[in-house]
Amino acid sequence: MLDTNATFTSSWLRGKSVAPVPVGARIDAALAHRVTAGARAVGASHLLATSLAGTPRVTSRLPVAADWTGLRPPFLLHTPDLQGAVLFPEDGYALIAGTAAFLAAAVGEGADTARARFGRYARSLQDRHPSLVSVAAAHPPGHQAWSRADDVDRASAAARQLELLDAFTEGTCGAPDFAHDWWEARRASRANGERIQGALGDLFDQVFMILEDYSIDPDLAEPGDLDDAGLRTAVTASWAAFRRRGAGRTGP
Repeated sequence: MLDTNATFTSSWLRGKSVAPVPVGARIDAALAHRVTAGARAVGASHLLATSLAGTPRVTSRLPVAADWTGLRPPFLLHTPDLQGAVLFPEDGYALIAGTAAFLAAAVGEGADTARARFGRYARSLQDRHPSLVSVAAAHPPGHQAWSRADDVDRASAAARQLELLDAFTEGTCGAPDFAHDWWEARRASRANGERIQGALGDLFDQVFMILEDYSIDPDLAEPGDLDDAGLRTAVTASWAAFRRRGAGRTGP
């Protein structure tokens, strides 16, 4: 799993993702929560904890529910089946790596968002911790952050969300289909690590909140929920306001 430089080997990382996250001089509650969530997501009942200081290295078997706070670097935590790991090489950061299932739980904000946030964190501390900048440079976001509809990659799940907005507001897509396909595209966008911000992020957040008040199954609707017509009216208003701001599509 680790090479002679105490970094993840390329062979183990094949098919996995890595996200750097801030941490102080010891594992804190936030990182401990990430470790626990990732392990439980892949069905691990315990983790293997290896101190990377000294020779020979000492490995302990710890229950997932154990208190991880207080562990100091250099340290490696990983699931027995090697689906996920957290490398804590020095004060200032840790690397969370693993399969899609492990990362989705341990880095709920998405690997790209975590990488972008870490980049800002590294720049803010570059005078005190210059090594963090090189860590951020080694793990850049894979996707550009989109704030305008015209900038969105046409092959992305976010582009599918925009297509659904066009179809629904133009009347060529029914409300249940729009709601179902929107949720599906939203999950895919998050799983792909796509980053939406600015005006486009505001629009997607508005549609998300509107859909929270709509039930695809009429039998499950609660008093005050939007019906099909109400959903179309609310979504159309948000879509129109977004386009008036000049951040919408300017071409086909």
